[in-house]
Amino acid sequence: MKLLSTLIIPALLSVSIFAKPQADDVKYTPTDNKNLAVVWTYEKNNDEAFFKFVKEDAKELGFFVNDPHHNVQAVYAQQFGETWLDNIAFDSLVNDKDVRPLLNKDPRIGGFNPFNLLTYRKKADGPTTVAHMTPEAMLDILEISDPEVRKPFIKMFEPLDAAIDKKLGGKKTYLPLQGRAEDTMLNFEIPFEEPEDIDDFMDEFQENFESTFETKGYIIAGFYNVKESFNTDEDVMPGYTMFWAYDLCHIEFSYNVFDGVKGVPMAGIFAPCSMYVYIKEGENKFVIGMPSLRAWSGALGMTDPKKLDIIDKLDEEITEIILGFGGKITPNGNPLKR
Repeated sequence: MKLLSTLIIPALLSVSIFAKPQADDVKYTPTDNKNLAVVWTYEKNNDEAFFKFVKEDAKELGFFVNDPHHNVQAVYAQQFGETWLDNIAFDSLVNDKDVRPLLNKDPRIGGFNPFNLLTYRKKADGPTTVAHMTPEAMLDILEISDPEVRKPFIKMFEPLDAAIDKKLGGKKTYLPLQGRAEDTMLNFEIPFEEPEDIDDFMDEFQENFESTFETKGYIIAGFYNVKESFNTDEDVMPGYTMFWAYDLCHIEFSYNVFDGVKGVPMAGIFAPCSMYVYIKEGENKFVIGMPSLRAWSGALGMTDPKKLDIIDKLDEEITEIILGFGGKITPNGNPLKR
């Protein structure tokens, strides 16, 4: 099988970061949404009830847990010698039935699907927080304005939030949106020559893609085969050759942002980083997209220089890795209409 060597074996040298291309359409104007996240607070430890809710009640509503990560603070303590958290857990949820038709209209929805239902507690037996980003905030970061995508996506969260209110209770508030980064998305295309066997080609690409991130200190915290993971024999995404969603984690980054004296565990509403990768039927290119880490710092109003430095470093490093596969930076916008 003939494969592009520059695609399968990434360049090991540092790649220059060029200016981001400008989209041909009008620059996206965010909505008047003021809320970054919906938050429930509990006076004491409610971990048992929360994890039972995620596993059972959320599933009944069509929200399935994809690669949950509980007691992440134990990993921080082991690797960095201390933790200021009594608990932090990431439960990545995806609603197959409701998200499937939206991905067929705008694949950028994959930037927050799966999305994280976060829980954390700073001190033993102290207040516990449960939170997730508002769908309006997600859509503004993705820069999706199409009402045929926005309306059903926002509505998808209503039964989940109502169930949390009913089953878990707690004091419900909203975390205000603090600002907006200039570039909220990282978008790329990686062209390739038509292979003799597309399945072998994708297997080899996936192996090299994942191992390259891992050698740079990233963890593949979750993988979701969007096209093939639905419980149906029907081809639910006939317009795509493949569609993957990755959850990327960088332990040093997450510890420095979520934990420590100046930790911001609420930033975990963004974690792990969701990256979508797909090939459109009839096209010879991977399309890759994810919310930038600068979108995190902008939305949360972060000002700590140490946190901002590591955020910029990872945005640049992720870009370098993908450019090393022969990728090119593309402007944000619905790639199906490009």
